[in-house]
Amino acid sequence: MQTTVKVAVSLPREQFRLAEKRRRALRVSRSAMVREAIHQWLKSFEEERAIRQYIDGYRRHPQSPQEVDAMERAAAEALRHEAW
Repeated sequence: MQTTVKVAVSLPREQFRLAEKRRRALRVSRSAMVREAIHQWLKSFEEERAIRQYIDGYRRHPQSPQEVDAMERAAAEALRHEAW
């Protein structure tokens, strides 16, 4: 069973030129370049979903003023010894 598929993609000439320049500098194949681009594109959707989920959690369960005060005190104590 074949595990890969071939695709043909049309790009604006300048975008292709810039991608080729970078690809050659990095010494990667076109296939590797396109695979990585698609991987990063798909990963960005998962990251956006995770961020929305994180924000939604804080909206449903916001921190209390006491929790905020406690975190501020802990941060101040932890950073007190830093050589700024």
